[in-house]
Amino acid sequence: MEVNDFVEFLEKDREFRLQLAGEKYIHPVKPRFMKLDLEEKFRTVLAGQGISLFYRHQVEAIDLIRQGRNVLLMTPTASGKSLVYNIPVLETIAEPASSGPGATALYLFPLKGLEQDQVKNLNELSASLGLGTAGAVYDGDTTGYQRKKIRESAAVGGPGVLFTNPDMLHLSIIPFHRKWEVFFRNLRFVVVDEIHSYRGVFGSHVAQVLRRLRRVCDYYGSEPQFIAASATIANPGRLAEELTGVPFSVIDESGAPSAGKQFYFIKPIESPYTVATRLFVQSIRSGLRTIVFTKSRKITELIYSWSSNYARDLMDKISPYRAGFLPKERREIEAKLFSGELLGVISTSALELGVDIGGLDCCILCGYPGSVASTWQRAGRVGRHGQESVVMLIAIQDALDHYFMRHPDEFFQKSCEAAVIDAGNPNIVKSHIVCAAAELPLRLNDRVYDIKGLMPHIEELAERKVLSKSKKGEVWFASDRSPQRSVGIRAIGGRFMLLTESGRPIGELSGSRVFREAFPGAVYLHRGRQYQMISLDIEKRQAVCRTANLPYYTQALSHEETEIISRKAEKKTGPITFTWGKLRITSQVTGYERKRIFDRQRISRHELDMPEHVFETEGLWTVIDKETERSIIAGRCDLGGTLHAAEHALIACMPLFALCDRGDVGGLSHTCFPEFTRPAIFVYDGYEGGVGLTHRALEIADEWIQATYKIIDECPCFDGCPSCVQDSQCGNSNEPLHKEGAKLLFRMWMST
Repeated sequence: MEVNDFVEFLEKDREFRLQLAGEKYIHPVKPRFMKLDLEEKFRTVLAGQGISLFYRHQVEAIDLIRQGRNVLLMTPTASGKSLVYNIPVLETIAEPASSGPGATALYLFPLKGLEQDQVKNLNELSASLGLGTAGAVYDGDTTGYQRKKIRESAAVGGPGVLFTNPDMLHLSIIPFHRKWEVFFRNLRFVVVDEIHSYRGVFGSHVAQVLRRLRRVCDYYGSEPQFIAASATIANPGRLAEELTGVPFSVIDESGAPSAGKQFYFIKPIESPYTVATRLFVQSIRSGLRTIVFTKSRKITELIYSWSSNYARDLMDKISPYRAGFLPKERREIEAKLFSGELLGVISTSALELGVDIGGLDCCILCGYPGSVASTWQRAGRVGRHGQESVVMLIAIQDALDHYFMRHPDEFFQKSCEAAVIDAGNPNIVKSHIVCAAAELPLRLNDRVYDIKGLMPHIEELAERKVLSKSKKGEVWFASDRSPQRSVGIRAIGGRFMLLTESGRPIGELSGSRVFREAFPGAVYLHRGRQYQMISLDIEKRQAVCRTANLPYYTQALSHEETEIISRKAEKKTGPITFTWGKLRITSQVTGYERKRIFDRQRISRHELDMPEHVFETEGLWTVIDKETERSIIAGRCDLGGTLHAAEHALIACMPLFALCDRGDVGGLSHTCFPEFTRPAIFVYDGYEGGVGLTHRALEIADEWIQATYKIIDECPCFDGCPSCVQDSQCGNSNEPLHKEGAKLLFRMWMST
């Protein structure tokens, strides 16, 4: 069955039509070509690979790279971005070196495994050009023996291109830069692919890793060009410049073609996971190669299990795919998808990026991915070879899912969100200053760091004996020779190890999450298995657990307090004023609830005596004036429930404007905040030091308030539900909440 036949079959299906909330056919786009000047050798080799014409964006970007500019290319999936950096890199490597080793390049990818696909393409092209094997992968999947060979080869001028990820750059390459001296001395290009994935805490850390990279390059006398590639986001140039600290030229208009796509919005009558399973099996039986994207590892495994039981004849033709699989397992699944041996895969976001898995026909999104940008990135996994495709977005119980079910047209009209980082996050900056000082002493005339601007951090680190100052006071050294080992770049704060009773490690959690997810009695999921926490040792930074098979899950109950440290900005929107600044949050898990898995009903409530978790972050707040308070009370609305519901809804709406998850943002509401002696609502970045999310909210405050009101107002529930004002992670178990009061509050806020 062709895609069009499957679409016709769906539209005749009565059950499918009953659940259809919206649909749109996205028309195909024709390619726009430009002439690219190439040496005859390159032209002949590329023509042999079927590449004789070049898209406009490719030509424009390559021309700028040849001029020595830092270039950011933002075009959709499968638009030939890798060729944009491979051609200039190989052209430079092919230049005869005047003396000694030739030019080198560093390729960075956000996840290990993404490099495998890219290094294969580069090496095939370089071999055809007579340049031999140009690239080598150096990541966590590379054996110790292979790593040693690559380092030894780099010392005498090879490999020309090193493929790695930020974690390896942070831990194993920059700290040992003297072993890579020849490579760094000749480094001409740094390619940062999938740059849109560097956001939040991870992006803020990577920004510091790239500054440390630039310091090492400067030490060896090189100043590499940066080439970045991104999926569609709202702020590509700004993100690239914040990440690297250098200016960029942006190419953001694609000349690539795209095939037609049929897009469906499905509001399920029954469980969304049941609907996803049924559609997955139907599409495969119709002959369509299909991918299902889920929002959790657990759901990935469950849909695979249900599909296998529902259609046993397809067991060998489908597979799950997620983080936690061994490298060999991942490569096997990718190869089987590419060859067509597998007809379907159920994946977390792990398959959203990079890896070429061939031409798929149908994409099923089980839950809105959380952003327009991620939705298009996942939808771009189908129809890659010019064929028509179908995309189905199935709503789960979430505010944004149901917002788009009610307004499917808005999804297509909405711009992609901004990727937000905070390159100045003090905790992150301080941890990397120490790493940088261990790699090369800090000096007043540092050409990458603004030492004068960083002086308060440096003096603090010196007082703590983390840095030591030279006698003249112009040079600082790190006290620890290897501070990089204690800095995890995908989280803030110290890491806690999760161990079984026998001492076997099963994972780790950052300090900010361990209190909510690993308290004694907590049920923790890892690789689809249940573990129950037995103890949490703060000093040893470890939690001990045992395997379990329980009919319930746990939800932490907590008490939070906030203190305003400083005010940095203010914005008036309509009758209200938002203030943004620095906050101190004190959070304490006071107990937990056990809830039945199948219906989420509370079974029991338990008290805990846990230590307080105190951290400083960025946030915004607004004070409720007397007139607004009187109006809420006069409307027979509970004041506490009104503020609490409004706070939840504001947090739920944040991902509409910034690339983040709901869990990246926290909030508090007070019926009488002591400093103001007035009611107030606070929304804050959920990470120590802040990562720029609430600052982004301040910038778009008007749109934020209007969209939040729309979500609450249009939800058909009476008292409030997970699709509008309830939050599954609420530390107060969603008590009290007053939906009508929140609607009244937003109406008053929007009145001008």
